[in-house]
Order: sequence, then structure tokens, then C-alpha cells
Amino acid sequence: MNGSLAGLADTAAAQGGGRSAGDSRRGHFRAIVIGSGSGGSVAALRLGRVGVDTLVLERGREWPVAPERPVLGSAHGITDTMFWRRATARWPAMLPVPVRPGTGVMEVSQESGLDIACAAAVGGGSVVYTGVTLAPPRRYFETLYPAGLRYDAFLHTCFPKVRAMLGASTLPGDIYRSAPFTHSRVWDRQVRRASWRTFPLHSTFDWSVIRRELAGGAPLSATVGQSDFGCGNGAKKSLTRSYLPAAVATGHVRLRPHHEVVSLRPRRRGGYLVGVHRLDTDGSVVGERELSCDMLFVAAGTLNTNRLLVAARERGDLPDLSAGIGTGFGDNGDQLNLRSQPLVFHGGSQAAPSASAAFLHHEFALPPLVENWMLPSCEALPAVVSFGVTVDHDHGGRFRYDRAAGRVHLSDWTGDKSAAAASAMHYYSTRVALAKSWLPGNVGGANPSLTIAALAEHALAGIVAAGG
Repeated sequence: MNGSLAGLADTAAAQGGGRSAGDSRRGHFRAIVIGSGSGGSVAALRLGRVGVDTLVLERGREWPVAPERPVLGSAHGITDTMFWRRATARWPAMLPVPVRPGTGVMEVSQESGLDIACAAAVGGGSVVYTGVTLAPPRRYFETLYPAGLRYDAFLHTCFPKVRAMLGASTLPGDIYRSAPFTHSRVWDRQVRRASWRTFPLHSTFDWSVIRRELAGGAPLSATVGQSDFGCGNGAKKSLTRSYLPAAVATGHVRLRPHHEVVSLRPRRRGGYLVGVHRLDTDGSVVGERELSCDMLFVAAGTLNTNRLLVAARERGDLPDLSAGIGTGFGDNGDQLNLRSQPLVFHGGSQAAPSASAAFLHHEFALPPLVENWMLPSCEALPAVVSFGVTVDHDHGGRFRYDRAAGRVHLSDWTGDKSAAAASAMHYYSTRVALAKSWLPGNVGGANPSLTIAALAEHALAGIVAAGG
């Protein structure tokens, strides 16, 4: 796609006879979707497929897939494209070197007691995440999610639909047996030796590109653990290769990168007004405007969805928003464990794709899913890394609005709190003044991307069936 989705959207709309299709001055749309990640991209596609005039607003850039020269940095080559409006690099095991502030691919927000990392790019977190596409087990889904969400419907419909759209699959045997995955084979042996059962993980890495890396036909990225800030060689099948191009191909969806939403308020004649800053690559504001819509989908990720909605409620712009918005935040129980064994060969480098996992249902008070992992900057160490997410029903943090500073921040997080992310997507229409949170206080023992997309599929099916 090479950085062309926004242009393709206007072209498709023009060819379909869309009203003022290519006119960037348009101010009103039937629907506005804020964010282009797992929730927003699903919303865009499903609205576009039923002919709803839709605008997707994304604060980040549209990064090219497999460019002629690398544009995304890594722990081994820190660049100005890595961080969102930061003057200093901040990432695990990374030196805090100076960087030029701009609209890089990753925001790191230093909240009280916790750093929150979130993507800033067309495609959202799919550009930077590790590709694991895993559903929560039934036993946790049914205790955490509302009773109206039936697990069998997700198991047989929503989860398979998302996996098929993303092209997710398990690690092929020839790649698993290659040198960069030595650490994966060591991890599997050690976990099985502890009498725990491992299983292969579905992933959205592009195995054909990884094979080219192994053969020397593509720039090294995923096979040397350089993927936290994206894979510039196209080794990740991000949403820019699935949901988003399918959405713009409908001719009813337009995409505007570098458009940051800063305010939400009701429209006098019904619907909503959305305040937007148009950004330059250095992060500066080069334009301001207010757009309007009948239906509003806020799918800006945990941090920025809470920022927008809590601020709108507390400033009195959307005073009827639920008091529950901004509560129940957590870190999905994310944990990293590094086990060093100097006498065991772990490979000269460690590849990024996570090959396998094990679920420990009974061994701990909070049941963890543990995955074979690697840590950038540490991939050459004689050690294996495990990444874990835990199932937690109780703990959470709250986002509060600081009137003096005019910003929303995480107010009461402490290190002993380990829960899942708060709401991933909220929907409003002229007839529904109720925010619907599609993700409860805990994902339920899984990486969140598949569940967010599946819940969005479920939600949009209901919204479309009800006619908006």
C-alpha cells in the first residue's frame, strides 16, 4: 500500500460517485470514527459495507510498507520516527538518548506509577504489537464479560472472522527450526520440562517476508528482534493490509492521517461536533477545524479514548456520559521474566514472533498466560524471556481530569494493581446517548487485539442491524 490509503479512499469515493468525495473542506459526515486500530478499522469497514458515509480520523502518520529505505527505528538504531512528541527516548532497556520531537509511531505517556505505551499510526497498535492473535479461554470470558455476550458466538463467528481478515496463522515448522528461533525451542523444552503444556500461537507476522529475511532477500527486522516500533520491510500484516484497505475500497470511507481529535461536544441540531488539529510531522499544529457527524465512534485506544471522554464529561461538553468512564483501567497483568542459563545456547539473535504459550490455570492466585518472548537490546544474552498476562477480576485505576492543567491523567495507579485495559470503543448516535463499553475490566488471559476486534465486529453487527 506504500502510504496511499488516504488517497485511495478519496479515489474510491470519487469513482463511486460519493458526495464531494475528494473535497477535504467537507465538514459533515454521517459517521466519524476516531482511531484506526483494532476497533476503528472494524467500524470503518462495517459502516462502509452498508453505505454509511464515514470519516476515519487518525492522529498518526500513514507509514509505508516495505519502503526503499528503512523509516522505522529500533533499539539498535534509535530514530526520530520512533516516539510521539518526545525529546528523549524512553523504552525498556533503551538508553534515554535525545530524539527530535515529532509524530513518531509510539507514544509513551509517563503516568503516576506507570508508563503507558500506545501506537500513533494509521493501523494503530497493529503496526507495533507483536502479532499474537489469541482468544481468552471460555472459563474467564464467561466470568468477566456481560452475560449477553455468548462465548460460543465469539468462538464460532467473531474470532474466526477476525483471524481470517488478518490472515493470522501459526509459525511454520521450517521457520521454527531456523537459527533465530533457537530461543523459542529452548523455551518450549524448558516449559515442557516443568510439566506445563505449550501450544502454538496464531500470529499476524508475514511468514513469506520472514523467509526472505532468513534467505538474505529482505532487510533484517523480525528475525533480529527489531519489531517493537514496526517492521519497515513489511514483516507485519498490520491493519493497513486488511481491514483498512477493504474499508476504503467500499467507496464510502475516507481516511485522514495527522488529524488529532482534541474535543467532543453535542451539535445543536443533533449529532456531535468534533474538534480537530491538523498536524505536521514535527507535531506542530498547522490547522484547526470542527467537524460534525450524526454517529460518533471513539476507538482511540485505552489512553486516548479515556482522555477524550473524561475531559468531555468533566468540562461539561458531554455531561451525561457515564460516571464509569475512566474507571477500571489496568495493564492486562503484563509481566516480563528473564531466565538466564549461560551454558545453554540460545542463538546468535532472537526473533520477534512469539511461537508458543502455556496457560497456568491452577499454579498461581492470578492465572497467567505465559508466552515465548524476546526483549529488544537483550536478544543476544544467554537467556530466554517469558511474557505473561494475568486474569484479574478486582484491581483497576482511574483517569481523572486536572482542571488546572487541562489534561486527563491516571490518578491512583499503584504497582500492586494488575488488571486489563479499560474501554476500547465507545459508540454514540443521535438516538443513543449511552456510551457502550465493549471491553470489561480484564481481557481474560489473552493479548487484547483479537478480542477488541471481535467485540467491535459483534457491536457493529448489532448497530448495523438496528439501522444506527
